[in-house]
Amino acid sequence: MPVSSALLLLALPQGALALDLGEARRVAAERSLAVERARADADAAAGDAGVVLAGSLPSVVGFADASTGAGLTAFGFPRPIQNQLGVGLTASWTLVDPGGWAAASAARRTARGQSAMVDWAMVDARRAATSTYAAALAASEEVAALRVAWEDAREAADAVASLAEAGLRPPADAAQARAAAAVLHSRLLEAEGRAGARCAELQGLIRAEVNGRCALDPVQWAPALEGPAEHPALVAAREALGAAEATRTAAVLDRAPTVSASATGAQYAVTGGESGPGWSASVGVDVPIVAGGAGAREIQADRARVRAAEAALDDQRQALDVARVSAELRLQAARAGLEAREEALTAAQAALELVDERYANELEDITAWLAARQARDNAAVALAQAQAELGAALAEVEAARGVW
Repeated sequence: MPVSSALLLLALPQGALALDLGEARRVAAERSLAVERARADADAAAGDAGVVLAGSLPSVVGFADASTGAGLTAFGFPRPIQNQLGVGLTASWTLVDPGGWAAASAARRTARGQSAMVDWAMVDARRAATSTYAAALAASEEVAALRVAWEDAREAADAVASLAEAGLRPPADAAQARAAAAVLHSRLLEAEGRAGARCAELQGLIRAEVNGRCALDPVQWAPALEGPAEHPALVAAREALGAAEATRTAAVLDRAPTVSASATGAQYAVTGGESGPGWSASVGVDVPIVAGGAGAREIQADRARVRAAEAALDDQRQALDVARVSAELRLQAARAGLEAREEALTAAQAALELVDERYANELEDITAWLAARQARDNAAVALAQAQAELGAALAEVEAARGVW
C-alpha cells in the first residue's frame, strides 16, 4: 500500500498543486490543446456542411434598381428620354441537383467524422492524464519510501556506532552503516528530482502553473471501464470513407441535368408612362455536355480517394485490435507484478527484522545486515514503480476501448 499519502499532506509545499486522478482527467480534457483543435475543426466542418446544403435550398433576394436611356433601341426604334425605377424580390430554387445533394451528404459525413475526432482527442487526453498522474504519484511514493528508509538508516547507523564505541562491533561496521545511509540520501535526492520532473509534466499537461511541486491523492486502481460500442477512431475513419464515397458520387452526378426555377416580382415606375407591378417566372434545365475531360479526371481522383479511405479504415481497425490485445496483456502482467511486489516487500521486511535481530545477537555480520536493509528499500521502491505501471497499463486499456 502507498506510504506517502499522509506524509505528503503533513507539510504541503507552498504553491504545490493539490490534485486527484478524477480532477486531473477532467482538467486535462477541458484544457487539452488537441481537444480544442478538434472542436474547432468540428465546428468548421459543420459550418461547411451548412454552406453546401444552402446551395440546394430556396433563396430570396431583394433588389432596387434605376435606369435611364434615350435614342434608338436595339431594334432601331426611336425613344424619348425614359427613367425607370424598380423595387422587388427575386426568388430562385434549384429543384433537381443530384451532384449537389451528394456533395451535401459528403459534407455531413465529414462533419460527423470531425465530431468523432473530438471524442478521440478526449480519449487521448484521458489516457495521457491517467498515465502521467500515475507516474507522478509513483515518483512521490518513491520519495516517501526512500525518505523513511534514509531516516531509518541514520538511526540504525547511530545504533551501530554506539555498539562500535562500546567495543561490541568493529569500527568498520559503523563506517559501512554510515556509508549505506549516505547512499540512501543520494538516492532520495535523485528521486526528489525525478518526482519534480514528473509533477512538472502533469502540470504542463493540465496547463497549470509549472513549478514541479505536487500533492497527489493516492489511487486505488479500479477495473478498466468499458468504452462505447464503436471506438471514436473507428467512427472517424468510417465517416471519412463515407464522405469519400459521397464525393465520388457527386463527381459522377455533376454530369447529370439540373433543374432550377426563378421568379421575380417588383413595383415599377416610369417617367411619362404607367407605373405598376410586374412579374416574371422561369424554369431552366442545364445539361453538362463537354467539360474538357475535367469530369472524368475528377471521378478518377475521387475513386482513388475512396480506396485510400478504405485502406485507412482497415488499418485503423487492425491498429485498434492490436492496441486492445496488447493493452489487456500488459494490464494482466501489471496486476500480477503489483501483487508480486507487495509480497516481496512483506517478505523483505520480515527478513530484515530477522537479520536485524540476528545482527544484534552477533549471529550475522554487517554485510548481511546491510543487504537485508537494501533489499527492503529496493522492494519499497519497486512497489511504487509497479503502481505506476498498473496505472499506465489501465490507461492504455481504456484508451483502446475508447473511454473518455
